[in-house]
Amino acid sequence: MSLKKMEMVREQYLRELRGMREWISGSLIVTARKQGDGIRPFRYLSRSIGGKNRITYVSKKHMGVFEKQLKNGKRAERLFREISELTAKIVKSAHGNAKGGK
Repeated sequence: MSLKKMEMVREQYLRELRGMREWISGSLIVTARKQGDGIRPFRYLSRSIGGKNRITYVSKKHMGVFEKQLKNGKRAERLFREISELTAKIVKSAHGNAKGGK
């Protein structure tokens, strides 16, 4: 792929990333727990922050919003990886493939 094409693709990915208003990283866990006289569903968002697991309770009415934002988060992570990969290729292409260290 030419340098110009790589820059255009990277810019498209950046525009898409900037256009994403909200996203969440983590996992949505749906389980059950004993509550009162029975077993009830329990939903939470699990995230690793600074090497520690953090959970956030998610009510039934917020499930759809969290699912959408997690999907956006996965897309944002993929875009970030693609942008990083393209940037590395652009730098190598723009500055030549110099051999040796440093």
